[in-house]
Amino acid sequence: MDVELDAFYEKHGFVRLHEWTLPARAPQYEPISSVAAHLAPETRRYLETAYPRGLYRHQVKAIRAAAEGEHVLLATGTASGKSALFFTAGIDTMAKRYKARVLAMYPTRALGREQAERWRQAVEAAGASWNVCLIDGGVPVSEREPLLRESDVVVMTPDVVHTWLLPSLSSQAVRTFLTHLRLVVIDEVHTYSGVMGTNSAFLFRRLAHVADALGGAFRMVAASATIAKPDDHAAKLFGRRFCVVGPEDDTSPRHPTTVDFVALPSGGDLLQAVALLLRHVAGQGHRAIAFLDSRQRVEIIGSILQRQDGDESEEEAMGRRLRGLEQVGILPYRSGYEELDRQAIQRGLTSGTLRGVVSTSALELGMDIPNLDVAVLVGVPQSQTSLLQRIGRVGRHGPGHVVILHTQTALDDAVLANPSLLWQRPLTETVLYLDHRRAQYIHAMCLAGIGGEHDLALNRRLGDPDAFQLSQAVDWPDGFADLCLAERSGQVPPEFEAMRIEAGDSPHRTYLLRDMERRFTVEMQSGTELDRLGDLSMSQVMREAYPGAIYRYMGRCYRVVRVYHPSGKIMVRPDKQYRTKPNAIPPRISPQIDRPGTVIYQAGAGFIVASELLVHEMVTGFVEYRGRTPYRFEYPIHHDPDLRGVQFDMPLFQRRYVTHGVSFFHPDLRDHDVLNALMLLLWEAYAFVVPFDTQDVAAGISRVGGVRNHALPQDSRLITLFDRVYGSLHLAARILEPGVLPRVAEQMDAFLHARFWNQIDSDQRSIAQAWVSSLGEPLVPVSGEGEAAAASDGDARVRIILPGSVGFVELEGRRFLVDAVFFKPSGLHYRGRYPDDVSHQSCEIQLPVHLVGEMPGESRWGFYDIERGEVIEAPSDGAS
Repeated sequence: MDVELDAFYEKHGFVRLHEWTLPARAPQYEPISSVAAHLAPETRRYLETAYPRGLYRHQVKAIRAAAEGEHVLLATGTASGKSALFFTAGIDTMAKRYKARVLAMYPTRALGREQAERWRQAVEAAGASWNVCLIDGGVPVSEREPLLRESDVVVMTPDVVHTWLLPSLSSQAVRTFLTHLRLVVIDEVHTYSGVMGTNSAFLFRRLAHVADALGGAFRMVAASATIAKPDDHAAKLFGRRFCVVGPEDDTSPRHPTTVDFVALPSGGDLLQAVALLLRHVAGQGHRAIAFLDSRQRVEIIGSILQRQDGDESEEEAMGRRLRGLEQVGILPYRSGYEELDRQAIQRGLTSGTLRGVVSTSALELGMDIPNLDVAVLVGVPQSQTSLLQRIGRVGRHGPGHVVILHTQTALDDAVLANPSLLWQRPLTETVLYLDHRRAQYIHAMCLAGIGGEHDLALNRRLGDPDAFQLSQAVDWPDGFADLCLAERSGQVPPEFEAMRIEAGDSPHRTYLLRDMERRFTVEMQSGTELDRLGDLSMSQVMREAYPGAIYRYMGRCYRVVRVYHPSGKIMVRPDKQYRTKPNAIPPRISPQIDRPGTVIYQAGAGFIVASELLVHEMVTGFVEYRGRTPYRFEYPIHHDPDLRGVQFDMPLFQRRYVTHGVSFFHPDLRDHDVLNALMLLLWEAYAFVVPFDTQDVAAGISRVGGVRNHALPQDSRLITLFDRVYGSLHLAARILEPGVLPRVAEQMDAFLHARFWNQIDSDQRSIAQAWVSSLGEPLVPVSGEGEAAAASDGDARVRIILPGSVGFVELEGRRFLVDAVFFKPSGLHYRGRYPDDVSHQSCEIQLPVHLVGEMPGESRWGFYDIERGEVIEAPSDGAS
């Protein structure tokens, strides 16, 4: 393999920058008899059949702890045999407990399907007759209850537990299953971080509450890649303390793996180069996997490879998606694919009929892809856990080869300058935000809402005495119990009224685990039926499926003809292999420094502001590439002959949302180019120190307007890190945690000289250097800022947007022109209209005040005196 790649590099202009060899490790076994005394006969039979050579030391320690009744987390490397803990604990539980049920949760459908078959094999090896079933999003709802009724081991994704199992507690099959639930298995615990991890932390607690209410109780066993502080993460995620078995006890074998760090051909196209490399590897009879962090790039490479894979016409390619899928050489894979498509790709990978796959992080997880020889990493992964997971996909069954392509990022440059850095980075720290108010309220609605999970578990009917109390089986985050009581009493805080309206009667289906915002489904009319082509969050819609965009799905191209915001539907039709790029205006970021909770620090001659932000993202049209020829389209679009069926009558496709961020101001930083260069520098250095998903945290230039503040002059321009998650998970705010900002400043200084220096004019470099240096100095809080302007004069006054001024509707992100403010029994309301909606400008709309947010720089605000029924303008220097 090394010789083949050397010849390929030389022929096509790739340059090897560095090479490492990860050595092999011989296995060390311990006899099964070392744990046999703790186990049932069926469990011993399984282990003797499945592991005739014996067990690794980490397996022995984990199995013994589970048999003794502890909650166990096994946190060792890839391909170290962690599943042995699951199967042993499950078989032993069912053998020892009458009618015991096991729930095994895997974070993806593909992994769940693979592991369901392995559960069946484990039960067979134990000589038992227990039934195993899989219930994921691909199983029709009508078939789920019979499967649950007949099965002892149920494999699910956490998404199905959230959207179907817990809301279905009125079903006797569901109640019986949860009453007899004795073991819960959770795989890939390290993936439960950020949005998905925060939501899942509440899901696992809701499951414990319901089981407790039904008179049941369960233990937990879990597995994770190697992460920092696994014991703390498990305690936060599950609300329980775990026995952790870590890599220090790992005695599993490892095959040698060669890692190349390679520069792309000079002037070459990155995606074409990746496709060329994969074609070469597959053509030599090897099997390969490539990892990218962009869904769109994965799809584009898939398109390039599929165009080269056969001689079918464009029309034939459009019509073929599933038929003959296994015969295509290399396919794309990402989250959001439909079940049939996932199954087809998985069959091709596990059977060996596919020669390779191009994937996002979705295939970092433990699905076993036999005999992978080569892994191609497009850039150095931001997190160390991700790096180890991706490298661990090869070398499982023989020597492996990893090619890391240098993609000109600051992280790639840092590794090039110091190659040992690739292996010295600290393990990834997972992030959970259990005090996040929006997340708490989502799960309070699900659990404690009238007719919700709590009432269903207790068979409580409307009007029954209410004595709500959270289960004591787990620890609950501070403030969650109060929100549950508020939801049950109907006294929901105004900040959640929009969510309550959006959720309707189905918060489980409105708010999914992997987002804090609603999702859109992509559909194509196929005869008399609708063909589903995946789902997207609103932030993904802005990048991939805006009106007129070419949306890619499994390497095929579809034109977005309609986006229906109220119903969450996106309609598409097949189209040619074009490529579109949105004309996205840099986001308008407005720090709301006059709001309570704003904190301002002095840093050298500048200031740092942690505050709520209003972010306005806008797409004005798009550029379409047909081959190398660009075609430009601007909104609105009316009956354009080049865009058959596409119609969008608004000047902007837009999204507004409130989030949280940290803004940096220095009085000498005014040059636009310098600000943009330093913005990117800050973002890359922060990602280096505190790894995060690149889609979760963004950077931009914000502007302070309309607020008087001695620290921040009018029209100040600030460099801002902000959460792209609606409502914010305070990911950007971690930069202000103790010790983080000095480390970021140190890394910025290194990156500044290595790469960014040439992007800054020579006369501005001293200013840039001074700002970076100031970030390493101790922060001095500035007291008394950000609070006074937001306070109202007494409880009788409510802050409002003045008639004649505009705000935005938080539920939809649209501008709203206020015509009047009035009070009615249900509360304070605005009367107004949507000024940008040409077809409905004359329609009068009434909205509660708390559903309309202020737009800094545009909204004029004042107060409404409830006792007098009067609108009072704020002082002229307090405009926001």
